[in-house]
Amino acid sequence: MINNFIYDDVSNAILNANTALNEITNSITSATAKPYFIYAYSLFESTITEITRYYIKAFPHKIDKNISVNKDLFLTSPRSSDIIDTIIDQNIRKYSCKSLYEYIHFFISIQDLDLSLNEYKIREISDLRNSIVHDDIKNSLMYKHTNNTKSYNKNPPTSLYKDHICYFIKILDLYNTCIEKKYHEYTLDKLARSIWKNTFSTPLLSFDAVWEYHSEGYLTIRDINDLKSRAASLSKSEHLFLAIFLQQYNNDLNSYINNFNQIPSLVSIDTHNKAKLVELIDFFDSFPLLFNGERIRQTESK
Repeated sequence: MINNFIYDDVSNAILNANTALNEITNSITSATAKPYFIYAYSLFESTITEITRYYIKAFPHKIDKNISVNKDLFLTSPRSSDIIDTIIDQNIRKYSCKSLYEYIHFFISIQDLDLSLNEYKIREISDLRNSIVHDDIKNSLMYKHTNNTKSYNKNPPTSLYKDHICYFIKILDLYNTCIEKKYHEYTLDKLARSIWKNTFSTPLLSFDAVWEYHSEGYLTIRDINDLKSRAASLSKSEHLFLAIFLQQYNNDLNSYINNFNQIPSLVSIDTHNKAKLVELIDFFDSFPLLFNGERIRQTESK
């Protein structure tokens, strides 16, 4: 199974989140501290949620084994990837409803990362958020006629909000450092080679025999006539798979390179190749342009 994980995707998501968090920090005033802090909290939480979703989808064996799946889901879902997506949502909800500290701990532990957390500070941040969201309205309704009001702090200094948001930035930076060390080899280049090698075992279609990198960093076919010659010796299932790749690359090429009389009927495809076909469909759902114009390698600036 191909792990559709790209380190740069995660790194860029963190960069975007931290840029926004820094802008919030620089813009906070005493009048805007509460709403800006709530937005920063939500942004941080949604960032780790979507990274978790992205990670588990790439490594589905990390799904909690205790997650149960409704029978109707199996009966109504046409593809296993749809079932996996639903299970991932359930897995995330199981932990996102817990305390912020527990949720961050889950986020780190599921990826097997060594990242220390300041539990006291995270719980302090969570308490402030809960106070803003819940205590004011609760005091005005539940305790309006009593002295039993509860509040984290009526007017905490602006610097406290900024400090808490900066800690979010620090966590994401530390996480990025950890994941870079562990997953820096997971690139678009590796992914392109992996899906190709997983699909074609024949040396006739080795990746570098078919593909080369354009000067701007995207894939192009090395020699169309040479590929046509190689395709003449392929098995029927290999003709089918090649046709799928070529259709993503350039839908005019198939009529020149492939002999469509060699394309097998679906019923004749064995179980192993049917699994490959399903994986290709799922792959191109997520990376439709990988073999058609997406920059895979960074080019040197002139």
